[in-house]
Amino acid sequence: MKTSNGIHAVIFDLDGLMVDSEPLAEWAWRETLARYGCLLDEQTFQDILGLRVADSARVICERYPLPVGPEEAMAERDRLFLDAVPARLRACAGLYPLLDALACREIPLALATSGHRVYVDLVFQTLDFEDRFRAVVTGDEVANGKPAPDIYLLAAERLGVAPERCLALEDSVLGARAAEAAGMVCLVVPNDRMDPRDFPATCRLFDSLERVRDNLDDLLA
Repeated sequence: MKTSNGIHAVIFDLDGLMVDSEPLAEWAWRETLARYGCLLDEQTFQDILGLRVADSARVICERYPLPVGPEEAMAERDRLFLDAVPARLRACAGLYPLLDALACREIPLALATSGHRVYVDLVFQTLDFEDRFRAVVTGDEVANGKPAPDIYLLAAERLGVAPERCLALEDSVLGARAAEAAGMVCLVVPNDRMDPRDFPATCRLFDSLERVRDNLDDLLA
């Protein structure tokens, strides 16, 4: 169901929107920092939500007196995180019905995530996303991560759809800013750590993916 004046494609963020990965990411960073006698504080974790892991590692190393650099910190975090994904990662409530509803309307989908390719491939294998998305863009494919628009612009390019005809689904402030900077319509299902007042005023907020599905025809019009 695509109209000449409506939305022609939907682009999903991954972490916190499609998959409940943020508690797992927090655990992995806490374990990494604990090895060096440091405790991850709530503000730092909130500040890195939506960032690429490499960018998160740089923030971590700036704020904590670690004897390792960002690359080694990221590698330690990844070892813990990726090992836990197959057993512990779960899809967010309402995701599969929303994907099914979009498939029924023949809306092409893309993924625009700050996650790196190794992680995304593992998620797709674990949660059976392989055939759902026409295009996938990962954080390690672009020069600038969110809140820069690079990831979303590349996703639109791979879909062959103008950015202004794309609906972006996000959960973080950084991601919403990236989608807005790309010129896309942005819909947000905020995660529990985000203050709804921090999102761009142009974003439309919903409290669940189920509510997004219930309003799908209106959102695509």
